[in-house]
Amino acid sequence: MTFIRQYFSTIKMALLSLSFLLSLGGCFEPDPNKPLQSTYWSLIELNGESSSNISSQPEVHLVFHTNDKTLHGSDGCNRIHGSYVQDEDTFRFKGIISTRMSCQEGMDQADAFQQVLVKTEQVRIEENQLILYAADVELARFEAKDDY
Repeated sequence: MTFIRQYFSTIKMALLSLSFLLSLGGCFEPDPNKPLQSTYWSLIELNGESSSNISSQPEVHLVFHTNDKTLHGSDGCNRIHGSYVQDEDTFRFKGIISTRMSCQEGMDQADAFQQVLVKTEQVRIEENQLILYAADVELARFEAKDDY
C-alpha cells in the first residue's frame, strides 16, 4: 500500500511540475519578427505583383549588415551594394551601386527593383516579412530565409 501511495504522489508532483513549466511558456515567447540586419530577405512581391527569379541568375534579395548601415544583395541580374539611413519614422536607401551586366531575362524586374529602392521611405517588419513603403503605398515585400 505504501508503494502505491508513493507512486501516485510522485505522479502528482510530476504533473504539477509539468503544469507549472507549461504555464511559464507563455511568459517567454520569442519575438516573432526577424531582425532587419543579418537576415536574408528574399523578394516575393514587387509593385503588387509576384516576383520571379530566373533559374540561371541570382535570386532577388537584400542583406543588411550588422556592424554598419550597409547592405548587399541582387536585383536578379546585378549585384548591389549600398547603405541606408533609418530613424524612428523614415528609411532611405543611399549610395546604391550595382554591377552593370545585361541579362537576357529579368531586366524589367531588375530595373523596377532598383527604382523601388530609390522610392522607399519606410520599412516595416511583420513576422517574417520585410515590407518597403513610399507614402503608405506598399512597394515591395520580402520573406526572411534562415539560410543564405
